[in-house]
Amino acid sequence: MIYENYSFTSKSEVEKLLNGNNEDIKKAIIGAINGIKEWEWLQNLCLKYIFHNDFWVAKTAIDGIGDIARIHKKLDVNKVKYDFNQISDERLKPIINSVMDDIKVFLK
Repeated sequence: MIYENYSFTSKSEVEKLLNGNNEDIKKAIIGAINGIKEWEWLQNLCLKYIFHNDFWVAKTAIDGIGDIARIHKKLDVNKVKYDFNQISDERLKPIINSVMDDIKVFLK
């Protein structure tokens, strides 16, 4: 596996990738979080994809919420909790719990 550091500062570049395959969507989410400074836009992006039918896309989006908390120190925690509670895939529950722990640490 080759490590790549994605960082996109253009929303239009991110939105183009979001129209691609699952790998492109994951790249878009990671790259947006690393490059775009608008926490609320990033949060909405991630929340849109936490319900994706591909486990890895959904996981990337959930992990992204934790990254937003770490980087920007801001989130609409009530909205995030509400959406997390709507996720039915049991495989994602431990990831959600870990991200909620991160949120508690970074949004003190």
